[in-house]
Amino acid sequence: MVNRADAVKAKEVLLNSSRPVVILSHPNPDGDSVGSTMGLYYLLRDAGKQATPVLPAPVPGIYKFLLGDVAVVNPPADVTGKIAVVLDCSDVRRLAESGQHLQGAGCVINIDHHLHNELFGDINLVDSSAAAVGQILFDLFYPEPIPPPAALALYTALYSDTGRFSYSNTQAKTLATAAKLVELGADPHLVYSHIHGTRSEAYIRFLARVLGDVQLMCNGRVAYLEISRELLAEYALQEWELEELNDYPRSLAGVAVSVVARQGQGDSVKVSLRSKGRWNVAQLARDLGGGGHQNAAGVTLNMPLPQARALLRKRLEEVFALC
Repeated sequence: MVNRADAVKAKEVLLNSSRPVVILSHPNPDGDSVGSTMGLYYLLRDAGKQATPVLPAPVPGIYKFLLGDVAVVNPPADVTGKIAVVLDCSDVRRLAESGQHLQGAGCVINIDHHLHNELFGDINLVDSSAAAVGQILFDLFYPEPIPPPAALALYTALYSDTGRFSYSNTQAKTLATAAKLVELGADPHLVYSHIHGTRSEAYIRFLARVLGDVQLMCNGRVAYLEISRELLAEYALQEWELEELNDYPRSLAGVAVSVVARQGQGDSVKVSLRSKGRWNVAQLARDLGGGGHQNAAGVTLNMPLPQARALLRKRLEEVFALC
C-alpha cells in the first residue's frame, strides 16, 4: 500500500510546483503505461500545469485513441531541472532500454505496481497490490476533478492490466474505481472496440497456425508455445498483436503456467510468462534476469532458442517438483 505521507508529498509537488513535468514509462508501451501516461497528462493539463507525455515508439494502434491531438514525445526527453514522473517501471534500466535517462532531473517520482520495484525515486509510490498504475493515479488525485479524457485513459489502464477485469488482481476496489471512472466520462464500449475490435486478418490466420503447436509440460501443469522469427515475418504482425497470445494456452484446463517463447534479434528469446492463482511467475522471471507481477512476468534470454527452451523446461520442472 502506498505510504500516505509520500502520496501527499507527490501530489503537492505535481500540483503546486512551478517546474514542468515530464511523464515517462517503459519501452514497448502497453495499456497501463499508455493509459497512465495520458491519464496523468490530462489531469495535470486540467490543473493548469505544464506537462509532456513521453512514450517510446511505436505506440500500439489500439491505444492511439487515448492520445487525441496531443503531441506525444519519443525518448529521450530532456528532464534537466524538471519533475520526472516514471510510471509502471520497476527500475531505471528499463528506461535506458528506450534511450531515456534521469540525470539532472529536479525531482523523480516513481509510481509503480511491480513486485520488485527498486525504489529509485526521490518519492516512491509503489503498491504491488494495485491492479494497475492507473489505480494508483486515481487514488492519488480523486476526489480532485478528473476530466473525461483522463477518466477514459485511467479506465483503459485498469481494463488492460486486469484482462478485461478477469485476472486475479481484479478486486472490489478495482471494479468500484472503474465504475467511478465511467461516471466521470469513460466509455467502456469505446475502450473494448479499440482494443479488441480491430484485429487484422493476418492475426486470426496466425492464431489458427500457431495454437496447434502448444506443448504440455510438467504433467500438464505448463503450456509452452514457441514462435520463430520466420513465422512472425510470414504474418507481418506488430508487437502489440502478441500481447494477449499467452491467454490461449493459459486457458487450458489443468494448466497453472503458460509460456510463450519468441525469437528476437540475433540469439535472443523474449519469454512471456502467465499464471493462474497463487503461482508466482515474477519470481521465476526474476531468477532468470527479468521481472513483472505475480501472474504476469517476462524475461529476455540472450541465447539461441533451443538453449532457451531447455533452460525454461529445467526451471519449470524444478518449480513443480517443489510443489
